[in-house]
Amino acid sequence: MVLPGGAADRVLLVEGTDEMHVIRKLCDQIGFPIDFKIDPKGGKDPLLASIGNEINVSGRAVVGVVIDANNDLDARWQAVRGRLLRAHIDAPVGLDPRGLVIESSPRIGVWLMPDNRQRGQLEDFVASMIPQDDPVWPLARRYVESIPEPGRPKTIIKAQVHAWLAARSEPLPMGTAIKAGEFDTSVPQVDDLIQWLRRLFTQ
Repeated sequence: MVLPGGAADRVLLVEGTDEMHVIRKLCDQIGFPIDFKIDPKGGKDPLLASIGNEINVSGRAVVGVVIDANNDLDARWQAVRGRLLRAHIDAPVGLDPRGLVIESSPRIGVWLMPDNRQRGQLEDFVASMIPQDDPVWPLARRYVESIPEPGRPKTIIKAQVHAWLAARSEPLPMGTAIKAGEFDTSVPQVDDLIQWLRRLFTQ
């Protein structure tokens, strides 16, 4: 999917449409123009499998990858690094905590959600934008944590974020809630992501 103004020679690969909408709405809020294609791959495994082919597209100038760290940050980075090495990209052993940018041809960027430093996923990143004094967030967290087995959600933070969104005066998906001003987009985590996108797509 190409967003307005998106360029096919500059692509950001993401796991799914949630990531696509969150990144798009954050860029809109911050005022960072999207002049690249955001391509949701339909999950972690399809994204990983696509990296080599995307790098080898004729005329490709930039390839960015946004993927969840999930339960093991290092294992997820090594999985991405393996695909880069097979595509003849000289990827470092360690991941830059600011988000990786490799000056190669094409330029390569990697961001592991939530912050390149700890395990987690998109919803951990989104949770960092919930205002600290929000009275509903502690209630949403406790509600999900109190759900007994076997009905407890497999991914607690995902259920907590969506429970919080469902409890707003007007329930909205994550991306739309960003546009509506429900989140605090001034937090350092957002600035780190935007700065990585700037380094990747504007240099």
